[in-house]
Amino acid sequence: MKTHLFTTEDADIRRAAEIIKNGGLVAFPTETVYGLGADAFSPYSAKKAYSAKGRPSDNPLIVHISKTEDLYRAAETVPDEALKLAEAFWPGPLTIVLKKRPEMPKETTGGLDTVALRMPDSEATLKLIEYSGTLISGPSANISGRPSPTCWQHVQADLDGKIDGIICGLPCKGGIESTVLDLTDPEAPMILRPGLITPEMAAAVLKTEVSYDPALFDKPSEDPNFRPKAPGQKYKHYSPKAEMVIYEGVSEDVFRAIDARLAEEKEKGRKAAVIDVPDPKSFFAKLRAFDELGADVILAAAPDSGVPADSSVAGPDGKTIDPSIYFSLMNRMLKAAGYNIIKVPGADAQKVLSGKNRTGRQTMKIAMACDHAGFDLKQAVAEHLAGRGIEVEDLGTYTPERVDYPIYGKKCAEYVAEGHADLGIVCCGTGIGIGMAANKVKGIRCAELVTPFMAEMAKKHNHANMISLGGRVLSNEEAIKLVDIWLDSEEEHGNHDRRVALLNEM
Repeated sequence: MKTHLFTTEDADIRRAAEIIKNGGLVAFPTETVYGLGADAFSPYSAKKAYSAKGRPSDNPLIVHISKTEDLYRAAETVPDEALKLAEAFWPGPLTIVLKKRPEMPKETTGGLDTVALRMPDSEATLKLIEYSGTLISGPSANISGRPSPTCWQHVQADLDGKIDGIICGLPCKGGIESTVLDLTDPEAPMILRPGLITPEMAAAVLKTEVSYDPALFDKPSEDPNFRPKAPGQKYKHYSPKAEMVIYEGVSEDVFRAIDARLAEEKEKGRKAAVIDVPDPKSFFAKLRAFDELGADVILAAAPDSGVPADSSVAGPDGKTIDPSIYFSLMNRMLKAAGYNIIKVPGADAQKVLSGKNRTGRQTMKIAMACDHAGFDLKQAVAEHLAGRGIEVEDLGTYTPERVDYPIYGKKCAEYVAEGHADLGIVCCGTGIGIGMAANKVKGIRCAELVTPFMAEMAKKHNHANMISLGGRVLSNEEAIKLVDIWLDSEEEHGNHDRRVALLNEM
């Protein structure tokens, strides 16, 4: 098959639209990444798109529209909330998930009874949709699993000879895929895939809380029966040919660790590439450039290394970047690296890790989790534990966004109960709710700490394997003092063993 290269001139777009009408495939530019266009109402065209990409057929496609009225062609019902979001963010990098109309084939929706819809910010692509007379499904125009394409040359490198045409527009200005927002329950809007439209931005329009799907804080499911609600929730994504490692920690320590790894790779005769300042606009392009250079390993600093948790920060161009954007970028980086991440402790902790911590025990592992009200406290305690040479497994949240504490209390408790960590610490506003959630898990003894005496007794008498702390009850300094007392106290046995055994049986 010959792949035709089209300009963004009107005559060429009309030629490309005829290909879509006739069941063909044409890649198109957007403000996020290049999409692979097909007739959204044609099961045959959807199957062709899956085949060209090598994409699993249960991974839903996003349907692109050219005007807000097109929502009614694809969705069974269009709530007022969807219209408000469309007015605020379209054309732009927001995808809205709604219940689908019967005419929308399940080949397009990945077998789901919902449809994902967006209006791209590209004049050429809006014309393509209009001229084709249909709606256009459009996954990213790359081989499935490869870094997403942000210029037409990336599309050509992956799909030349496999699709009918490519509209050669400008490089994509956004750099990462659209935010996918589930509105099937308008009263509980949920982000299924993070992007450049943040929860805060959507919440400001909807006048209600917008949460993240809890699945975003875990590795993609490997369960063959799991059906993803949005692209990127199940399968390997964005992977360069080279091995990729993410280093997370304070910037100076991260760069020190990367420099040491560079020296090691050089001694081995391997070619290493570095991403020292991650940027959504250039991330995928850098991965592809490193592949072309033949890199053996890519060493990347986490986007939030050295970033204050409670404020927006200056990005590579000197402009302010919302921490939620860093979360969106980290989502892509983790997938690209196959969740290969190294948490870099500070210089003092490096010395302690080679020996014992100040309790005299070998280095332990503590799992931590929090809700929005406990976020700052969790960050402070985690940094303190790293300074003691204790390994910390942070199970979320990773941004101070409003979330439900039972999810994170249960997640941390299960992690400890299953033996993945020695102890657990959870934080919320009062320490009460998230501790209650933890104690629902069998084998967990979570004690709320408020005073030094409670911290000592939690360990001595109750053998607490988890503690809960309140971000609105304790200062960071007070909480750290209580954590140290709990860790440094010794368990007393005798009658206490019997009582703890009774607790464990409940």
